[in-house]
Amino acid sequence: MIDDLRERLDDLPRPVRIGGAVVLVAVLVWAIYNAPGTGPYLDEKAPWGIVVAGMIVGTVTALLAMGLILIYRTNRFINFAYGSMGSFAGVIAIGLHLEKGMNFFVALGIGVAIGIATGALVDLIVRRFRTSSRLILTVASIGIGQMLAVAELLIATKAIGFVSLTGGFTIPLDITLDMGVKTLTGDEILIGMVIPPVLAGLAWFLLRTDVGIAVRAAAENSDRALLLGIPIKRLSTIVWMVAGGLAALTFVLKAPFSGVVPGVASAGPVVLLPALAAAVVARMESLPIAFGAGVALGIVEQVVRWNTSGSPTFQNMVFLVVILGALLLQRGKLSRAEESGTSSWSATAVLKPIPEELRRLPEVLWTKRALAVVLALVVLIVPNTWGPSNQFLAALGIVWAMVAVSLVVLTGWGGHISLGQFAIVGVGALVAGNLIADYNTDLLLVLLASGTAGAIISLLVGLPALRIKGLFLAVTTLALAVALDRYVINVNNFPSILPSGVDRPLFLERIELSDGYNMYVFCLAFLLLAILAAQGVRKARAGRVIIATRDNERAADAAAVPTTQVKLAAFLLAGVVAGVAGGLHVLLLTSVEFGSYPPYDSINLFATAVIGGLGSIAGAVTGVLLFRYIETITALGDIRPLLTGGVLLIVLLVLPGGIGQLIYNLRDRILIRVAERRGILVPSLVADKREAGAKHAENEVGLLQGALSDAPSPTPVREPAGTAS
Repeated sequence: MIDDLRERLDDLPRPVRIGGAVVLVAVLVWAIYNAPGTGPYLDEKAPWGIVVAGMIVGTVTALLAMGLILIYRTNRFINFAYGSMGSFAGVIAIGLHLEKGMNFFVALGIGVAIGIATGALVDLIVRRFRTSSRLILTVASIGIGQMLAVAELLIATKAIGFVSLTGGFTIPLDITLDMGVKTLTGDEILIGMVIPPVLAGLAWFLLRTDVGIAVRAAAENSDRALLLGIPIKRLSTIVWMVAGGLAALTFVLKAPFSGVVPGVASAGPVVLLPALAAAVVARMESLPIAFGAGVALGIVEQVVRWNTSGSPTFQNMVFLVVILGALLLQRGKLSRAEESGTSSWSATAVLKPIPEELRRLPEVLWTKRALAVVLALVVLIVPNTWGPSNQFLAALGIVWAMVAVSLVVLTGWGGHISLGQFAIVGVGALVAGNLIADYNTDLLLVLLASGTAGAIISLLVGLPALRIKGLFLAVTTLALAVALDRYVINVNNFPSILPSGVDRPLFLERIELSDGYNMYVFCLAFLLLAILAAQGVRKARAGRVIIATRDNERAADAAAVPTTQVKLAAFLLAGVVAGVAGGLHVLLLTSVEFGSYPPYDSINLFATAVIGGLGSIAGAVTGVLLFRYIETITALGDIRPLLTGGVLLIVLLVLPGGIGQLIYNLRDRILIRVAERRGILVPSLVADKREAGAKHAENEVGLLQGALSDAPSPTPVREPAGTAS
C-alpha cells in the first residue's frame, strides 16, 4: 500500500508535490502550536507574529540562495560576487528613489533591469575563465565582487549623490497588518506580494520552457548537452541574467527595513552569508530545498532576535552552526558532476627548486648568497631609518605575510580555499591578549598558546573538508569570519574576553618591544621561522603527500597514503602559523576591539596572496606585502578594491601562478642559459618547456570547443521534461 502511494505521488507534477509539501509543513506547524501544553510556551518564545515576519524575511533569503544555486549548477563554482551583483543594482535603484525622487516601484523595475544587465556582463568576464578550474573561477568571483563594489560607490556618490544610509526608509505602500507582538508594514507585505509570483515564474521557466529544460539538462551533464547541440554559452548567459535580476530584486525588497550603505565591499560577506547557509543545506543542488531552508533560516533568525532582546549578531553564529552541521551530514551525497574538477588548483602549480645539476655551480651559489645579503640589508637596515608610524605599518605587513604563509600551506599545497584565515588570527589574538593582560604570562608561552588555539579552530572549521569534497571550505571559513567579527568580538556580548590594554612585555627580560624597530624585528624573526617550518614540511615526505592528495585523492588512497591525516596536518600547520600571527597582531594593536578582524580582511588577504602566487611562499609574501604598501597610499582612496580586484582577474587570466610564477620563469630562463653555456643537459628545464607548449595547445583546443558550443545546432533537440532533474 505504501509503495502504491509513493508511485502515485511520483506521478504528480513537481510543482504540485512542492505545493503539497508546503501545505503539509504549514499544517504541522499549526498543529504544534495548538497541541495541548505547547501553545503558551510557543506563544512566549516564538509568537505567531514573529514566525510570520521570519517567513517573509526568509523568502528573500531563499530567493537569493536560489540564484546562487542556479549559477552553481550551470558553472559549477560558488559565486562570491553574488551579493555585490545585487548591491550594485539595488543601490542605484534606491539612490534614484531617495535622491532623485523617482517612484519606488519604477526604481524597483530599473534595479531589476540593471541586475539583469550586470549578470550578462559578469558572464562575459566568467567566459574568459571557461577553461580554468572551478577553484580559479571561485577566486575570480572575489575579484569581480571587489570591482563591482567600487563601481557601485562611484556611481552612487558621483552620479546620483547617494552618499550613505544606515537605517531603513518607508515605501509608498500604506498597508499594515497587526500580528499582535508584530505589526507588518508595507515593505514586509510587499515582499509577500512579490515573491510568490516570482517563484511561480521561475518554476514555469525551468520546468515548462524549452530554454529552462535545456538549462537543467546542461547543468546535469554539459558535455552531453553540447553533443546534443545545446548552446551552452547562450544558456549560461540567460542563467546569469536571471540570477542577476533575482539578486537585485532581493536587495531592493529588503533594503527598506535593513538599510543601505553604498559601496562598502566589506558588507558583501555579511549580506551573502544567510543565502550561502540555505544553499549549502540544499547541497547547492535543489531549488525547492533551498527555498524551504531559506524560509526556515528566516524564522530562526527572527525567533533568535526576539529571544535575545533584539540582538542582530547571534544569528551569524547560528548560520555558522547550520553550515557546519549541513556539511558534516552530507557525506557521500555529492553528484558526479559536483565532484568533478574540485581537487585541482592549477593557479598554484607548485614551483620547482633549482635543478640538482645546477645547484652547486659557483655562479648559482654566489648569486643566491648575494640576493640573500641584499634582502637582509633591505629588511633590516632600511626600516631602522623610518619613523614609529612606518615601522608599525611594516610590522603589520609582516604579520599579514605570516598569514599568507599559512594560506600557501592550506590552499597552495593542500587545495582548500580559506576565506576566513584572519578569523583564526583573531582567535589567536584573543588568547594572547587575555594571557598577557590578565595573567602576565611569559611571551613565548603566550605565542605557543595562541598557535595552539589557531590550530584547534582551523581543525574544527576544516572538519567538513575531511568528509566532503568541493569548494565548501570557503563557505565555512567565511561564516567563521563573520561570526567572530559580528558576535564574538562584540563588547555587547562578551566584554570580559576583549583585552584592552595589552602592554608589550620585555622579551628575554632585556629587549624592549615597545620600541617600534624592536617590535618589527621580533615579527620579522617569527616570519622567518614560519617560512623555514613551511619549507621544511614541503621538502619532507609530508609536503609531497599533501600535494599528491590535493592533485588526486583517489590515487593517493590507492597508494596507501593516509589522506585524512594529511589533510589534518595541513590544517594544523596553517592554524598554528595563523594563531601565532594573531599573538603578534595583538601586541601591535595593544587591544582587541569590534572591527579589529573584519571578514573583508580575510578576503583581501586571499586575493593579494593569489596575485603574488600561492604556489610559492616567496610569491604569496611578495603579493601581500606589495598590496599592504598600496593600502598606505592615501591618494588611491576608495578605489583600492578596484585595483586589487582588477589585478586579481588579470593575474588569474594571464599569469595563473601570480608574481611568483613570473619571478621563477625569469629564474629558469637564466638557468637555461647557464646550463647551455656550461654544456649541461637539465631534463627538468627541457620538460618544463615542453609542458608549457602542451598547455598552450590545450588552451587553444579549449577555446575552439568554446566557440563550437555557441554554434547553432543543425537539428534542434529537445529532451522530454522528465529526462533532466
